[in-house]
Amino acid sequence: MKNSHLPMNYHHETDYRKIPREYLETNIPNGRGIVKWAPFATLPEQFARLKQFESDQAKRDRPILSDDRLYELNYMLHLKLSKNESATFHYWYDGAIKSTHGYILSIHSQNQTLIVSNQQRTHEVIIPLNTLYAID
Repeated sequence: MKNSHLPMNYHHETDYRKIPREYLETNIPNGRGIVKWAPFATLPEQFARLKQFESDQAKRDRPILSDDRLYELNYMLHLKLSKNESATFHYWYDGAIKSTHGYILSIHSQNQTLIVSNQQRTHEVIIPLNTLYAID
């Protein structure tokens, strides 16, 4: 909707994206929202299955890292651990690349995990080493 105080050079403009924001009407009706999709959710099993298909399409396979990339990750792990520097850890989890920022608390070689925590050490994340993708 156009504002009643719109300058003359914008009166015949049909593309609202070309009109400066301060001249546009901010009181826009919401419409029916999610109510219009209610008939499609009549069968809960079908609705759940469609949601599952949608989430499965967005998933990606775990990245396969070269030997050079594994060496680089190992080097960065030991560098960040020895200097006690914070880093951003990117890892694969359930079909997606996740990220967490923090400090390395420990590396467990027996169970192949990396424990990362925030600076206050109030929140810990356990990352399996075989899912680690990148360190920034």
